[in-house]
Amino acid sequence: MLRRGTGVRIRRSFLCGAGSWLAFVVLALSIAGSIAGAQGTADDIPDRLLTNQDVIEMVGSGMTPLAVISQIHHSPCKFDKSAAGLDALKAANVPYRVVLAMMKAPELPPATKGRIVVVIPDSTPIQVSLSEDLSSDVQQQGYIIYFQVLEEVRIRGLRVIAKGARVRGKLLGSKDRSRTGEAARLDWSLTDVLAVDGQRLPLRGGSAVSGNELQQEKNVTVGKGEEFKAFTYGVRKVNVLAPIPASSRKPEDSTGPNP
Repeated sequence: MLRRGTGVRIRRSFLCGAGSWLAFVVLALSIAGSIAGAQGTADDIPDRLLTNQDVIEMVGSGMTPLAVISQIHHSPCKFDKSAAGLDALKAANVPYRVVLAMMKAPELPPATKGRIVVVIPDSTPIQVSLSEDLSSDVQQQGYIIYFQVLEEVRIRGLRVIAKGARVRGKLLGSKDRSRTGEAARLDWSLTDVLAVDGQRLPLRGGSAVSGNELQQEKNVTVGKGEEFKAFTYGVRKVNVLAPIPASSRKPEDSTGPNP
């Protein structure tokens, strides 16, 4: 038979344990929320605008012309193409082919309320990978499949689909090997991808995997990380943050060194 004092101590111990567990859960949820928030704002960082001075500095640092041109092709740009701007590039010994790439760089549309509307052409390719294992004896027809984008998609140098963005698909067929000898099979279609402005862009594309009729596998599987290609469906518009200048230079100190 328990004494009264013992019962009190047991209840207190239980309450303390429950309080500690509750505190742990709250802390874990807050950490998870912070991580999710940080990931959610990653796409809110504007792209950086390349300027004439950025090109001059890249050339001066020893970058090859091909590397500089690649940077121009993959970045939003705002170059000074006036006579004075070209004279400054010539004075800095910027190679002609780099200057030519700068002249051909597309002009960005004007920003409205800090954002730029970017048009994604129909059938823009997207490389994706499977986020989970699939098996014909586990997932059934209608199952929602998740993928992730392997390489960010840029239009006119502006990122419209981020690396790691979630892609959804749907399992159209899933069947094990039949009694009549028909091979096991999995087939699916890709439905949409998350753009940087939060909207879901429709996709076209899909794939199928079937068993080997000679080896007579009972089921077929597709492993996590398998890569596939998808394509955007129709012409779509995405709102991205207006880029900011890549260079953030401090004004030179005109006072000179201290005596």
